[in-house]
Amino acid sequence: MLADLHMHSTVSDGWRDPDEVAQLAADRGVRVMALTDHDTFHGVSRARAVAHRRGLGYVRALEVTTYPPNQMRHILGHGVDVNHPHLLALLDRTQAVFRRQTEAWIKALHEQGIGDDLDLGAFAYKPTVMPGAVLKLILQHGLMTEKDAWDSVRKAVDFMLPDFYSPIPTPTEAVEAIHAAGGLAVHAHPGSVPDQDLMKEVLPLVDGLEVYTRRHQPEQIPVYEELASRHGLLMTVGTDYHGFNGADYEPPRKMIDIRYLEKLGSRVEWPAVEKAG
Repeated sequence: MLADLHMHSTVSDGWRDPDEVAQLAADRGVRVMALTDHDTFHGVSRARAVAHRRGLGYVRALEVTTYPPNQMRHILGHGVDVNHPHLLALLDRTQAVFRRQTEAWIKALHEQGIGDDLDLGAFAYKPTVMPGAVLKLILQHGLMTEKDAWDSVRKAVDFMLPDFYSPIPTPTEAVEAIHAAGGLAVHAHPGSVPDQDLMKEVLPLVDGLEVYTRRHQPEQIPVYEELASRHGLLMTVGTDYHGFNGADYEPPRKMIDIRYLEKLGSRVEWPAVEKAG
């Protein structure tokens, strides 16, 4: 079965609305999808509604940022209770960090006279916000190159003290919160982690490893297949689709391991089952 268990929308740093992400998945033959925005569930209900209208199975999910954030040890939470208080409290901590980062960058842009006509102050009223959402507007209006924009973000947050990032959960906290919320924890795109030893520290904690992702080069796939086998982890599939710069959606080339869907069980919500109920 074709499944995509790692996708992003405008709710975090994607370029397409949750509804459109679900439409794209359905149009390309995906049968099970999960919107996994960074540290938020705000797009879940919209994506799920469209997915079910189109006959797709839906997994309520997210991607949890962990400390230190520059190590990209992101943990996917599949099949979680989106109202679980412990998980929501953990996400609030990270969202507060993202908001302060975004505010610092918007202030720096304002001081440079960049984006004054874009009403960047409106981001203060969004329920969730991160620098990537502002970057989308900056690039769409041709105000900076992608490289210059990210360099600008880094300069804007350089003054932050080291403990600024301390509210972001450790991988252990993230996995425990995902499990407490009834979900399965998967290490996303392990090949993107700069310090591979830090990545390997997480493997005893999780339920699966995202081996099949477009972030991995072909030569990396056997490396992570072997690592998953050695740790007894199921291998998952996800495009990590962001729609960057309006990029089209290409579905996964690898079918999902049916054992992972079986482990998810009723966490995969099927529209026919809901109607029957």
